[in-house]
Amino acid sequence: MLPERTDLLLRNAYVLSLDPDVPDGVADILIRDGVIEAVEPGLTATGDRVRVVDAATSVALPGFVDTHWHLWNSLLRGTVGDAAGRDYFSVKRGLAPHLEADDFYWSARFALAEAVQNGITTVHNWDHNVRGSEDVDANLQAQLDSGLRGRFSYGPRDSAPATEAMDLDGLDAARSLWPSERLDERIHFGVALRGPYRTSTELAQREWQAVRDRELPITMHCDRCLREAGCRSCGLTRLDREGLLGPDVQIVHAVHASPEDVAAVARTGTKISVSPLSEMRTMGFPRVTEFLEAGVLTSLSIDTLAMPANADILATLRALVCTEYARTGRTTLTPRIALEMATIRAARDLGIDEVTGSLKPGKRADLMLLDRTHTSMLPSGDVTDGLIYHGTSAAIGTVVCDGRVLLRDGHLVQPSARHAIESVNQRRDDLLRRARDAGTWDD
Repeated sequence: MLPERTDLLLRNAYVLSLDPDVPDGVADILIRDGVIEAVEPGLTATGDRVRVVDAATSVALPGFVDTHWHLWNSLLRGTVGDAAGRDYFSVKRGLAPHLEADDFYWSARFALAEAVQNGITTVHNWDHNVRGSEDVDANLQAQLDSGLRGRFSYGPRDSAPATEAMDLDGLDAARSLWPSERLDERIHFGVALRGPYRTSTELAQREWQAVRDRELPITMHCDRCLREAGCRSCGLTRLDREGLLGPDVQIVHAVHASPEDVAAVARTGTKISVSPLSEMRTMGFPRVTEFLEAGVLTSLSIDTLAMPANADILATLRALVCTEYARTGRTTLTPRIALEMATIRAARDLGIDEVTGSLKPGKRADLMLLDRTHTSMLPSGDVTDGLIYHGTSAAIGTVVCDGRVLLRDGHLVQPSARHAIESVNQRRDDLLRRARDAGTWDD
């Protein structure tokens, strides 16, 4: 069950609005019926329903927006490792067929609970293991029950043959069964396509056109370089020639983008999502500086909890800023831009920047309060620099999404979110047992 929406007056917070129309600095924030009504100093609380919160020692900033996260495989965490046969792809292939609908639901709820603990209020659920309607239902119900905002990108089943077409009839059925009203206007559909390097050119073109006919956003892994030895380009120029790039397309993992790839992405208005920790672990260094300097909309993603990563956005951004400077010697990626990559720029990527991504009157109330007196924020200096260079998620005390308080005093409000965490070991063990019984897993 979702918490009731709470009308709030947050007094004297240091506001990082991430919005050009709302200046940073000490101000009050008034929230009514899930909407930010005002952000300015000296607001007064009217009405019996408004709860006044002293936020004088807090930084208020928009909830983080993740743009690519495989929620379904969160149960693989603790099983992926460096031992032979325990790399991410081997584990995923061995266990993916054995997830049941209940696993999809609780795997997503576990990841979404960790998202709340880290100030993430919007998640792009990138589902590349859709095996049927029950899987879709479980994922959408999990996102809905979490209280978070997001996108569900309908994809193929894991390791589907290159000749196997997407189940677009299943996509249509899911959209019919789950209209926006049923999803509380918080979740919307997208489609995860494989592209011409993982299917035939003809099949890729057919699927691309079918999705564009449905006017849905497209996302694709740029994983050509995981498949071709000595690759020096993501091959995005080919997608450009074939008319597959555009402002309705998000490309993920473009770590080997050539200058020509970057130019094609910039010219077509295509968006880029980077997953710093998983990319540096298994693919290469993100080309963030090059994309930013070309004017490409670039955003941040967690990718998966199965890899050596977690949902700590601040730590991920810190690693990215430091790595980009070490790689290029340029300061194009400033702390401010890094923070925007996880908030307003990410919201633009998902097409919901009129709804979330910054603290502005009229937008939905998706925000967090972070304790400025926490050790990681002291001694105090520039607030944005402090968040990126040394802030930690441990300082996040309150998280609000759509006007509902999901984290209070550092603790998850929903019993179901706490249950997702408490039961995750048992669910992972049950998954491994089923895979062993089927002969696809060997301890």
